[in-house]
Amino acid sequence: SRAVACVDSADRYLAWAEQLRALPSLGWVTSPSPVTPLPGLAAQLGLTELCVKRDDLLDALHGGTKVRKLDLLLAAAPYRDSPRWVSLGAIGSGHLVACTAAAHTLRRHLEAHLFFEPLSAGVLENLASIASGPSTLHYYRSRAHLVLRQPSLLTAKLLGGVPVIAPGATAPASVAGIVRAALELAEQARAGLLAPPDVVYCALGTGGTAAGLALGLGLAGLRCEVRAVSAVEPYVVSARTVRLHIERAARWLHEHGVPARADQAVAVRVLKTQLGQGYGAVTPQSLAAVEILSQQGVPIEPVYTGKAFAALLAQAASKHVRGRVLFWNSVRRGPLPCASDWRERLPAALVRLFVNAAATTEMS
Repeated sequence: SRAVACVDSADRYLAWAEQLRALPSLGWVTSPSPVTPLPGLAAQLGLTELCVKRDDLLDALHGGTKVRKLDLLLAAAPYRDSPRWVSLGAIGSGHLVACTAAAHTLRRHLEAHLFFEPLSAGVLENLASIASGPSTLHYYRSRAHLVLRQPSLLTAKLLGGVPVIAPGATAPASVAGIVRAALELAEQARAGLLAPPDVVYCALGTGGTAAGLALGLGLAGLRCEVRAVSAVEPYVVSARTVRLHIERAARWLHEHGVPARADQAVAVRVLKTQLGQGYGAVTPQSLAAVEILSQQGVPIEPVYTGKAFAALLAQAASKHVRGRVLFWNSVRRGPLPCASDWRERLPAALVRLFVNAAATTEMS
């Protein structure tokens, strides 16, 4: 049986887990995130089992899978020794929320380069938290404008001598943090907290989470498939991007004493069916997915995790997924800290954006 196969591979993946635990980290992931079974919803969807891996309940940095990435990344050079970091994301970026929280915790300063995304309550909460932290904000009217003005943010390791945290904190060291998460899940399966899944769904942004899960699940000996649901356009991230992240993470791990190989990763299928009008735009399906999981006591948001769960719902309805399914909830936890003067800390162009948005609302 699948459960027996998982137990039979225990020695192998426990050895991997021990080697991964020995990697330098900041110690922000001190215990496994819980797994929440949803038997009633599984029955409604015609699934044998449906579980949610609750990274929203991780303790550090307001939770979320970004904690796992930054735990290893910021413990490595050059980040560990620098008083400042640079990174980029949308004005409501959960990645920048986590980077801001990390900067506060470690007493560093963040240079945050922000581009526009559609306004919502969640976007404003994230932006308020970013602006309230030890950060300097730079605003660009679009992703394309940011790339044209600051292409080095996507290609360079240093900008003006300051270390650059890649979009989504996706780098070989941070993908290794997700590999550790996958082995954590395998240990929970071995302990009987869930059956080994047939399919694992996750949101696809920069591709680091999907890559780390695929490599880690493969190292653990689990026979499953990762279905990564794209929240970004195909020209930004694709299946090939995920494969490159797997290869680079495997090389990094090998260089750090963990003899991983890219060909040990399980299969990754990139699903592009829930993107809607593009990055940052919610869809009726993602909003419905948020509501469905909210009724189960599991919080998600409509831009990333909502689209991922919407894909799961759609594939269950069309019988394109069966058996045991795990949904990886990568969302951060709220409410977030917010300074009373956060709006006054925004770049002037962002202030004008809010003024114009308010005027448009009043006119409509």
